[in-house]
Amino acid sequence: MNLVFFEDSHYGDFYPLTLSRPACMLLSGISEIYRKWVEALKPADYSFLVREYLTGFVSLTTGKKVNDLTEDDILLVNGRFLPSEKMIEVVRDLKRGEALTGGGLIAFRPAVKRTSRLTEALRSLFDTDAERKALSFFSVKEIEAEGFHYLWELINANGDIITREFEDYYSRVEPKLPGMRNVEIINPNHVRAGLNSTIAPAVVIDASDGPVIIGDNVNIEPFTFIKGPVFVGHDCRIVGGRIGHGCSLGRVCRVGGEVENSIMLGYCNKYHDGFIGHAYLGEWINLGAMTTNSNLKNNYSNIRVIVGDNAVDTGSIKAGCFIGDHTKTGIGTTLNTGISVGFSCNLYGAGLFAQNRIRSFSWGTPEKLVDYRLEKAI
Repeated sequence: MNLVFFEDSHYGDFYPLTLSRPACMLLSGISEIYRKWVEALKPADYSFLVREYLTGFVSLTTGKKVNDLTEDDILLVNGRFLPSEKMIEVVRDLKRGEALTGGGLIAFRPAVKRTSRLTEALRSLFDTDAERKALSFFSVKEIEAEGFHYLWELINANGDIITREFEDYYSRVEPKLPGMRNVEIINPNHVRAGLNSTIAPAVVIDASDGPVIIGDNVNIEPFTFIKGPVFVGHDCRIVGGRIGHGCSLGRVCRVGGEVENSIMLGYCNKYHDGFIGHAYLGEWINLGAMTTNSNLKNNYSNIRVIVGDNAVDTGSIKAGCFIGDHTKTGIGTTLNTGISVGFSCNLYGAGLFAQNRIRSFSWGTPEKLVDYRLEKAI
C-alpha cells in the first residue's frame, strides 16, 4: 500500500507558510508532519496530492511523485493531523471504501476501481466543497484526533511534541555527547547530540524541564544558553544568546540573540541580537541585527491574527510573527504582535511595522510599502 499526503481546504489558514508548501511539510517537533506518518506507517512508498502550482517544488524537494493517482492501493492522509498511537492503529485498519474523520477528513482508502467523479474530487480536495463530495463515496468512521488549524497551534504545542518524540525514540538511544570542557549540562540523560557536533566552552544546556536534541554537524559557540525542550536540526550554528523552551530549528540555521517558543523551517539567518518569540519562520529568511517581534500586548489581552479576511482570536496572550519564505529585514526592524509577513518581502527602516498583515512581495519602511519588482525579488 502506498501513502498519499493530501491538503484540504484549510491550507490557507497556515499562510504565509503554506503559500509555498503543503501543510504536511511544516516542521513540528523534530520533523515535518509527513515524515512522522512515514515513520509510523512505513508504507511501500509515498507521494503527494497538492495545489497544481506546488507540484514542481514538492517533486524537486522530496524526489517523490506528485498528483499521481494511478496506483491501485493507496491510503490518503491529511497532512495537518499528527499520527497518535491510536490514530495509527485505526488508519492501518481502514478497509477499501472507508474514511476516517475527526475535526476534518483525516484519512481514507479508495476502492481499487475509482469512478471519474471520485478521481476528480480527489484531485481538488483543497477546494471548499471537494471534501464533502469525496466523502459521499465512503463509509465514514470518527475518531478524536490531534489536528492543527492555525500556525500558532503548532507553536504552542511544539514543546510537548518535542518531549513526546524524545520519549518515543531518543530515550532509547544511549547519550553520546561530544568531548567537551567547561560546558554545563543539567540533566544530561535528556540531552542527545548527533555526529560531528561540537559544543564550545561556556555553554549551558538545561534539560531539567524538557529534552534538548541536537542534530548532526551542529556547532554551538560559547556563551549560548539552551533551555529545553528544544530541537536543533542538522548543520545549524548557534552563535551565542538564549534558545528558550519550545524551539525547533530546521537544518542549516544560524541563530543568535534571544529566541523562544519559535519554529524555523530551515536555512534561516538570525545571527545577531534581537528577540524572536512565539514565531513561525519559513525558509531562506534573513533577519537583520536587532530585528525584534512583540509577542505580548501591554494590556495582556488575547491576540488576534488576520487569517484570510478575518481576525481570528488565538485564545492566547502570546503570539509573535509568522514570516513567509525569502523575506528579509534590515537592522533595527520591529514587528507588531501577531503580524503575518508574506513571501519575499524586504522590510527596513526604523520604527514599528504596526500592520497586522504585510502582503507578499512588499518592499519598504513602516511608513511606505510598495510592490517589490518581481525581477529584483528573483
